[in-house]
Amino acid sequence: MTTQGKFVASNDGTKIWADASGNPSKPAVVFIHGLGCTSVAFDKQFTDKNLLDNLYLVRYEMRGHGRSDHPATAEAHTSIRYAEDFKAVNDAFGLNKPIILGWSLGSMIPVDVIEAYGAKTISGVILPGGPAITRALHDEYFHPELLRLFPLLMDSSGDSIGNAASAFVDSCVADPAAMPFETKLQWMGGFAMQSPTVRALCANRAQPSDRWEKEIHDVPVLLIQGDQDTHADTEKMVPIARKYFPKLDLHIFEGVGHAPFYERPTETNELILDFVGRVVNGRT
Repeated sequence: MTTQGKFVASNDGTKIWADASGNPSKPAVVFIHGLGCTSVAFDKQFTDKNLLDNLYLVRYEMRGHGRSDHPATAEAHTSIRYAEDFKAVNDAFGLNKPIILGWSLGSMIPVDVIEAYGAKTISGVILPGGPAITRALHDEYFHPELLRLFPLLMDSSGDSIGNAASAFVDSCVADPAAMPFETKLQWMGGFAMQSPTVRALCANRAQPSDRWEKEIHDVPVLLIQGDQDTHADTEKMVPIARKYFPKLDLHIFEGVGHAPFYERPTETNELILDFVGRVVNGRT
């Protein structure tokens, strides 16, 4: 079992922070967080003995987030740059056709990867709550509550950062009062590390998806969704997911918000391990 953290240089020189835990001889899953977040969101996966014994877990912080560099130009946030970041992390950890686990905005990374390198470079996709899927598709099921919050989240006023960070973290779970204060501070800190300018570039970047639409049909996808998600409207999102993911394995958790992997880690981790096993054995 190994644990390591390091900076990886992407093709344009942007430094991407990444680490890995688990067994390098086992199937690899690459964890990618959401907007305004960091990889600490996945601590309940990276401390799970069953996952660590049976998988090689890699996580990295997207450009513009956490410990990675925060470039503030539109050119630095094109689709190819995000694909190159993923490839750089894969190369640094010696990964071959990993499964991508993308939460929220992080669910757009498989699109960037397939657009740049094709669907055969990955083995599957796990969406553990409120996936954006693609930049364009997300607009079709953007939850009204997130739409209400968006002006606050993008406000460049220094006076708003505390309220924005707190409201954002609260919006990620169905029961904010159940989140320990120390954890909330961690998540708020990740939000506060990101300037509103960079946040807007990350959230509003253009994303081509023509190749993705042609090739995603052959990729197995696990979607774990909370019925109380206030970022993605579940009723509107699920039919879209079924349309684009013929090999969809769908699980809806009652009483869960935007972060099933945090709110229901035991069930989520079991589903992750089962899905990876089926992908590896060709049973999806």
